Amino acid sequence: MTHELPWQDFGIDHMTGARGILILGAGRSGTSTLARGLIALNVTLGRRFRRPVRKNPRGQFEEVHLLSLSKSVRSALGLRADSVRLLSDQDWQEAALEPLRRRVRDATAKQFGKDSIWAFKYGSTGRILPFWFDILPDMGIEPSFVFAYRNPLSVARSRGQLDAERGRVAKNNFEWLVNVVPYFHLVRGYRTVVVDYDLLISEPDAQLRRLAAGLGVPVTPEAETGIATFEKAFLRKDLQHSRFTDADLVADPDTHQLVRRAAHLLAALARDERGIEDEALWTEWQEIQKALQELAPTLALVDALSADVRRASWWDLRKPLRLAWRKMPLLRDR
Repeated sequence: MTHELPWQDFGIDHMTGARGILILGAGRSGTSTLARGLIALNVTLGRRFRRPVRKNPRGQFEEVHLLSLSKSVRSALGLRADSVRLLSDQDWQEAALEPLRRRVRDATAKQFGKDSIWAFKYGSTGRILPFWFDILPDMGIEPSFVFAYRNPLSVARSRGQLDAERGRVAKNNFEWLVNVVPYFHLVRGYRTVVVDYDLLISEPDAQLRRLAAGLGVPVTPEAETGIATFEKAFLRKDLQHSRFTDADLVADPDTHQLVRRAAHLLAALARDERGIEDEALWTEWQEIQKALQELAPTLALVDALSADVRRASWWDLRKPLRLAWRKMPLLRDR
């Protein structure tokens, strides 16, 4: 089912005031590095960021208040970080979302009310993108988008270093698809730049200037300094542990054909081989969306089975904990 939005007829010409850039992309695709690149271009991402963690030791650049609210939105929709079920139109009518819409509007105004252009990064924004379309147009904020593309095999490899199960290509296929495909069509008609993570690492100066041009962000003297700092001080070799090619993706037997098709289109956008307003591209993307929707029952089953495994694992863990608790008085008596 395609999520039809009443504001889809709105275009950039109908928006006035500030611009908000949403950073999209599947997890482990370089969204944090891309967020740091926007900071180099003097785009505001907030004043207080979540602390760096093991999986992103250089920083995640996620504004803490909006990050917390975004996670609440995901929870209200019944999604975990690794959920792969598709959302329906009915999901977006959940009563729990309305107070969150008000809170996110207030937080956005408080955080970025004085900024003419700002950006927000959260790893699951692509999963909840319709939520933001409920908010930004009403606030007179023009949406813009930056999409971090990375070869799905590299995504799987990176994810596997943190979680072996989620890093399996077969599992990563589903996570990658549901975070990328369902709502990407909503960016059509707005300033959107797709950035290849591997090119950003190897050609930072060129890619940041391309990003600035695509978003209409001026490269000021301060931005020139920021670009140089990004390249010389922020980027390190340990930000890129693997680099797979298009040929690798085609040859990999475990990669789903929908992943190949969607990745091919995104890679073409990132290399400027296709344009974001290419009618043929959107026709093919619609076909991919439809094919993914046909997998909805399977994806819902995967989530249900995963929930069963989590419950069983928790029950198995409780047994030795309960036994240890019973023995504690005996241990204290010794």
